[in-house]
Order: sequence, then structure tokens, then C-alpha cells
Amino acid sequence: MMIKPFENQHEKSWVYCKALSYLYSDFFDDISRTKDNFTDFYEDSIELVALDGDIVVGLLDIGIYSRENSRAYAYYSCDKVAYFANLAVHPDYQGQGIANQLFERAEILLREKGVEALAIFTRDDEKANHLYQKWGAEVISRDWLVVGTPKSQEQSFTFQVLPEQKRLAFVTEDGELPYYQREGYYIVAKEKDLELFEIEKVYEERTYLKRYH
Repeated sequence: MMIKPFENQHEKSWVYCKALSYLYSDFFDDISRTKDNFTDFYEDSIELVALDGDIVVGLLDIGIYSRENSRAYAYYSCDKVAYFANLAVHPDYQGQGIANQLFERAEILLREKGVEALAIFTRDDEKANHLYQKWGAEVISRDWLVVGTPKSQEQSFTFQVLPEQKRLAFVTEDGELPYYQREGYYIVAKEKDLELFEIEKVYEERTYLKRYH
């Protein structure tokens, strides 16, 4: 097994690896037919694959925001912040330390590139949360993704992160909203506000931050 930078010829195998890894996980809805690319808000990226022969059996992607976007980043404002975009290990290769090897290689590059902080978003997946804590990341906020029907109408708001309370806030002129809608989910900032929904499914989402400076 060899770890190396992603190349275009790996894309089909990359897509298969991610799809199989995520299929029965809490991230089942984060599957695409093409590999993510890092343009728009990013100035750089770290894109690694673990190969068994020519087959992608593990992958890790981290996007590095531009200075302007890093300073405007609500979760942690600094000159250079990175976003942990993808981590997957083929089901047949899990439990062999591949994720650790990918992250060890990525961390060397993060430090070389002068990244000050790495933001990681995950759901209430025991293995994923264990890894991020093992790697030294700290939870800075929690929220809930709700599939269901709200019992009242939505309003416009300003998005904020409250690190001291380890949660998000959706603020209007009249106060704080309990939730907003994003990509088919309602995002709920406080667990008690889940009672405002007729819920079909709910997922806890956690935001981690690992600081390098």
C-alpha cells in the first residue's frame, strides 16, 4: 500500500472508494460521481490517496482557504485556515491504520504550508469522532440536522459561531432563530429546539478545530 498525491487517472477509483466507504455510514448522502475540486474560495489543497496497486483504497482531501476567506471564516478567523473535506477508507481495508497514515502525511504538508487551523465537520459517527479526537482536534460547536417539518415559518438571519458555548447561532433583529434550512436539512442550534419539528430523522453534527499556531 502506497500513499501519494491524487492524479486524474485515480478519479474513477476515488469515487468508488468514497461511495463504498460512505454508503452505510452517517455520511451516506455525501456521495458524488466526480471528485471534489478546490477552486473558488481556496488558494491551495492537499489531496492524497492510498493505493493498493492502481486501486484507491483510501483518500483524504483538505482545502486551504485564501487569506481573505480565512479571515472571514466564521468558525475560526486567521490568516490561513484549512477545511477537512473528505476522508474515506474502502470497507475491505478498514482497521489497517490507513486513515492515520493519510493524516500523518497531510499534517506534514499542513505545517509546511503554514496552516494555522484545520476545521473538521462530522456527524455522530463513533469511529470518525474517535479519530479526530485522537488527532488532537477539539469540538467547537454542535448542531443537529433534521429531516422533518417545522411547526412554524422560517425567517431570515445572520449566521454566527459562539465558541464559548460550543454552538451555532442564527440571529435576527428580534433575537435568535432556533433553526434554518440547508440542502434539504433543517439546521438546529440547540437540542431543546428539536421539539419544534415533526421529525423523520435527526443527525448530530460536530465541528472540530485543530490549531497549529
